[in-house]
Amino acid sequence: MVTIPGVKLLGISFHRAVRLMLTVLLLVSFLPVPVRSVNTESYGNAQINVASANVRNIAGTSGSKVIAVLSQGDRVTACEVVELSSDPSGETIWCKIVFSYNGKTVTGYVVNAFLLLDEGQTGDEAFEEEIKNFPDSYKRYLRVLHQSHPNWHFQMAKVKRDFQETVDLQARVGVSLITNSANDAWKSTESFAYDWTTDTYLVYDGKSWVNASRGVIEYYMDPRNMLNEQYVFQFVNLSYMAEMQPIESVQCILNNTFMESDKIVNMKDEEITYAQAFVRAAELSKANPIFLASKCLQEVSAQGSGSTSGEYGEYVGYYNYFNVGAYSSEDPVARGLEFAKNGTSDAELNKKILISWNSPYRAICGGSIFIASQYIGKGQDSIYLMKFNVLPKSSDLYCKHQYMTNIQGAMMESKKMFTAYSRAGILDSTLLFTVPVYKNMPETPCSLPAQTGNPNNYIAELAVENYELTPELDPFHVEEYSLVVPNSCKKIKIDAKAVSKKAKVCGAGEIELKDDLNEIDIQVTAQNGTERHYKLTVARDTSSPVNYFEVDLPSSDNYYSGVEPGTKVEDLIAKFTVTEGYVLVYQNMNGKDKDGKEKVATGDLFLIQDEEGKTVYIGTIFIRGDANGDGNISAADLTLMTHFILGEGELSHAGLLAGDANKDGKVNAADLTVTIHHILKQGTIVQ
Repeated sequence: MVTIPGVKLLGISFHRAVRLMLTVLLLVSFLPVPVRSVNTESYGNAQINVASANVRNIAGTSGSKVIAVLSQGDRVTACEVVELSSDPSGETIWCKIVFSYNGKTVTGYVVNAFLLLDEGQTGDEAFEEEIKNFPDSYKRYLRVLHQSHPNWHFQMAKVKRDFQETVDLQARVGVSLITNSANDAWKSTESFAYDWTTDTYLVYDGKSWVNASRGVIEYYMDPRNMLNEQYVFQFVNLSYMAEMQPIESVQCILNNTFMESDKIVNMKDEEITYAQAFVRAAELSKANPIFLASKCLQEVSAQGSGSTSGEYGEYVGYYNYFNVGAYSSEDPVARGLEFAKNGTSDAELNKKILISWNSPYRAICGGSIFIASQYIGKGQDSIYLMKFNVLPKSSDLYCKHQYMTNIQGAMMESKKMFTAYSRAGILDSTLLFTVPVYKNMPETPCSLPAQTGNPNNYIAELAVENYELTPELDPFHVEEYSLVVPNSCKKIKIDAKAVSKKAKVCGAGEIELKDDLNEIDIQVTAQNGTERHYKLTVARDTSSPVNYFEVDLPSSDNYYSGVEPGTKVEDLIAKFTVTEGYVLVYQNMNGKDKDGKEKVATGDLFLIQDEEGKTVYIGTIFIRGDANGDGNISAADLTLMTHFILGEGELSHAGLLAGDANKDGKVNAADLTVTIHHILKQGTIVQ
């Protein structure tokens, strides 16, 4: 260490002075961020409005410590509101509060948005009068906004329709979309939006936009969810007011995008910035330039797109900065550029909106004029109303003529507007927000659905090695199946696969069989936790059927023959003598009860059930020659048997027995010959 003896600063040694300065610097680094008092008077009683709120000894998170943790509903006295110039937590508005904690009166600071003021407690009678017609469920949020921004004003717009009725309209196919990369719980699984058999969401725009779920639509439509500092800008009036929308604000929107510093040429061949172009577009269209810049980026992204490249496909030299006319399709960019090239069938409108858009400047100005005339000029004068047209001048346009399909679009554009106003330093200027109120709204704001994941719990494949299920697999309508195996079969191998790769299947694999009936549960658990159960009943009866019934029919391992073609079900049932306490139920191969007048067919089942309705025995009927199970011996059976012999088709176990027309234990050409002779009445198949 280098020493400097004898040197003093302000009467103290140099080293001590250095240590003191370091200490001061260290302390300063832990001081709270400078604050600007917004309201220095106590303004009323309030309660905590979040599940858990940390109370700190000073405003802000930098250099402060938590002195208490309050829960939702805890009562406090709200004192002065303070605004930090910055804070690492991102929260810049804090409130000084006084409250009772562990039997003591404590003073601390909490995030202002965590407080819900009591009715009429803003301390501003004029503001309370202004919002008096809003429902109470709106007022709580409006008061918080007013505390932070006293120059903001709010007016209510009554929607004539019911909230849920409006949600129904917004949930129509292709109206409210969300990216396919969103959590499955946020995507619609209605029949028009999702294929349960393939776990595929149907794309309605571009390559990745699918229908949003009803819960997501409710959330983004409910204005109360948007009454915070950032998202409230979707309700701000979009008219042009030069003094409130300076070019600096527009430039803030364009920073860090492809339009930040590039120059374009106006119609006088002068080089100008993109910000200047948007301001000029605002002058021509009478629309807010901050909104126009935000809308443009919402449509084409910060990196630009094919719509802004001037080099897309067959539309080289054309631009569409607002994707006007780019309706949902496989190639919406091409549709938008077709509009940029040819416009509409209205020549006067085309001239007004500067068609063709063969330069970025014409596309920006013309697109702005189009949006202003077709939307803002028709009463859709807020971002919210452009997405949800619920206050149309004509009732025929209710929830129609909407600019965007992205269900999150209004929120995202609102956030960009907030950022621009904030960076330009005009966030606390006088602004008017028009907020819709629907009929019959839920008492509390609609919640955003939990991101629980994929809901598909159907099975795609269910098979038992070497055996056929009864009925034939139909997992979307049938959940119970049965199977008859020989007495000698002691185990079976079950293969099962879910439709969704995100689902789990339990209960399959190699299963040991017990005597009598085996009930096997195949469980499919979707990613979101919902379960679906498929029941497989396997009959392996090692006891004599005489315990349940007697019948004079040849049998082997639960399969019964000896029935002549054309026999009616009622006549076959008459051959059975069922033991007292049991009943016989007769069904077709698909497990459906058969009428007594119907013909017996290969694959028919007879079930013996006890007094409680439990099936204790399953027998299968087969008619030799009736390989296809329609109850007849015909050319159709010959075709099926031929395909099987050639290795081009399959036969069920009952079909194999029926195809063995000559009883030699095989299905081959000899059986075809016997069957042909039977059909031509040159012989008879002995049952």
